[in-house]
Amino acid sequence: MRSVLYSLFLLLLFLFTSFGLFGQNEETETIFEAPYLFGSDTLIELSINTNIKELIKDTGKKSKYHTARLSYQLGDSVVSMIVQLKTRGHYRKNKNVCSFPPLRIKFNQISSSYTLFHDQDKLKIVGHCRNDNDRFQQMVFQEYLIYKAYEILSPESFKVRLARVIYKDSANEVKNLDEYIFFIEDFEKMAERNGKIPIYKERIHQDKTMINKITRMAIFQFMVGNTDWGVPTLHNIKMIAKTPSSRPVAIPYDFDWASLVNAPYAIPNAKLDLDNIHDRLYRGYKRTPEELEFIFKEFRMKKDAFYALYQNNELLTEKEKKRVIEYFDEFYQIINDLKQIKRYFINNARQVRYKNSKH
Repeated sequence: MRSVLYSLFLLLLFLFTSFGLFGQNEETETIFEAPYLFGSDTLIELSINTNIKELIKDTGKKSKYHTARLSYQLGDSVVSMIVQLKTRGHYRKNKNVCSFPPLRIKFNQISSSYTLFHDQDKLKIVGHCRNDNDRFQQMVFQEYLIYKAYEILSPESFKVRLARVIYKDSANEVKNLDEYIFFIEDFEKMAERNGKIPIYKERIHQDKTMINKITRMAIFQFMVGNTDWGVPTLHNIKMIAKTPSSRPVAIPYDFDWASLVNAPYAIPNAKLDLDNIHDRLYRGYKRTPEELEFIFKEFRMKKDAFYALYQNNELLTEKEKKRVIEYFDEFYQIINDLKQIKRYFINNARQVRYKNSKH
């Protein structure tokens, strides 16, 4: 009889712990809840142990994965798993530009089960470019916040998660690095979250995408001062669509050349005839005043949310906050002035060039 009661007790204990019947707070990230990495904005505290020198010097076209151990605290326990890291990117992979290049992390599906990183395969990591100046850490926060700002406009955007990481050198040749990074949501998972599929086809003209959404995206890029994107070449753009034959939606990413980030290495494309990255340029196509006003209304409605995103961030310096708010102020002055709307968004807008057309 005792053995039967004991077996029943174990069964009930299993059910309670597995299905969260102990009345835990829904926001508490526990091993049983297997929380979604991008389901919260709470800062993650991590440590990554690897051979730092070998990792960051491996920046060739065929850079390989390097073994690392990722750990984080969960209550009174430490969650630890083996992961793989490799350098990624193009411009920031250049050692003359960044001494610490962007990374890609690959998880083992088995060892990451029931952890914060469950159901993740490979993720991009954006981190500091150099260790010698606090400006580079502020750049990380600024780029992270641009992703968050675009998320205010649309769920058809990449989610990001901020983390503080201590890099520990397994070879004991480099001092610990205490830096902030952020993870970027996987492309295919972002598409799935929005009920769509990834589109990898190039040479799709802007006006062959969802018109209102591409206009809104182009105006957003104008707001943050970013000209480093292109739809037909999929340059810092991803495409998603309901079906392979549906009009796609263009999703922006990689904002490190934006005015708000203010990277010292960023310069505008010479073809754009801009003096510096802080000069605004609308790179969308020509729209009617009525079409533009429809989009501007949304930006006005969400103005307070944009401002609060930066003003309430405790990691940005007051100087950086002031710089962003002044840049946003200028944007709202432009979209509330008919003369400036005509100048920036109509007269200087790109126009579709048809064959055998003189216009």
